[in-house]
Amino acid sequence: MDLINNRTREIAALALNGLYERSRAISANTVNATTPGYQRKDVAFEDQIQEMIEREDLKEHIKVQNSQKIVENPVEALKKQDPAQIAFLRSSVDNGFSPEIIGDYSDPISADGNNVNIEAEMMDEAKTGTQYTILTNLMSRSFQGLQSVIRGQI
Repeated sequence: MDLINNRTREIAALALNGLYERSRAISANTVNATTPGYQRKDVAFEDQIQEMIEREDLKEHIKVQNSQKIVENPVEALKKQDPAQIAFLRSSVDNGFSPEIIGDYSDPISADGNNVNIEAEMMDEAKTGTQYTILTNLMSRSFQGLQSVIRGQI
């Protein structure tokens, strides 16, 4: 299996959406760093991405098992197909993906009840930006590779 396949591009695109939402939350936190009573926000999506990867790995495993069954006895393998398994194999990669905005209700760092630490927000923004850049570069290289194949340059 190649390193950059369609599944990888789909999951990377979803991760980019999650990183974009996190960047928006960080921007809101930064803008509201002096707003009395403001509670910072974060965005969680990594667990959903991990679950998607595990689900897609399971699909690949099932496909390999089914292929082996078909090679051994094609007629019986086709007769014994499980409708639930077929539906699972046809399910979309992004099946319900939605970055979750989480309120941070930790103790305030200022007397006005605000819990935004501007230095931490800047570090989070730098980390998020770096992750976003890495994923966009990965996807760009993937599409450049496809373009080379289509043009017959490989």
